Amino acid sequence: MSEEFVVPGTEQPPVVAAEVSSAKKTNKGLLVALGAVAVLAIIAAIVVLLVLPLFTVVDEVEVRVPEQGAPQNPVVTSEEIESTEAADRVTNDEVFTFRDIFKPLLGAVTVGTTTATESTTETVEISEYAAGTLYLTAVGSENGEQFASFVWNGEDYVLGEGDIIDGTPWKVLDIRTSDVVMLYGDQQVVLSVGQGISK
Repeated sequence: MSEEFVVPGTEQPPVVAAEVSSAKKTNKGLLVALGAVAVLAIIAAIVVLLVLPLFTVVDEVEVRVPEQGAPQNPVVTSEEIESTEAADRVTNDEVFTFRDIFKPLLGAVTVGTTTATESTTETVEISEYAAGTLYLTAVGSENGEQFASFVWNGEDYVLGEGDIIDGTPWKVLDIRTSDVVMLYGDQQVVLSVGQGISK
């Protein structure tokens, strides 16, 4: 087949295929590529030499003390020295221990049985009461009437539904089997037996 391409029906001269470039036949293209790689390698080496010292760490730092004369230690009298005792060593497992979320924090709970004629109470023994905190210590019923026992500022109160603790905004709204719905001002608060709340 011929290297000439003729377009039929036209009077254009045939197109001759271009000859293969002489760059492929010579090593000129290879030399240009190697030169470009060499220039890039030189530029990369210069950048590394300029940037690398910025990341080095000096291990030994010379410390110079200014020479102003002999240093003077402050005079300390025996009255200024306070002896302190070292605190006992506490391990992490003594501080961060597992707490059973179902075990009450305040103490043992005693539960009575319920019948129609006898009284029942549910009490919690608490050793200390904080001032300004309302504690619900017992819930019970006697002859069908429910009552709740509270401790407020060290004083015991036995209240029924609708009763108010004197001199406070606390009012008993509803007494249930093991908790009491209280009203503090216009906020409702639910106290369980053994629980305390301060407002």
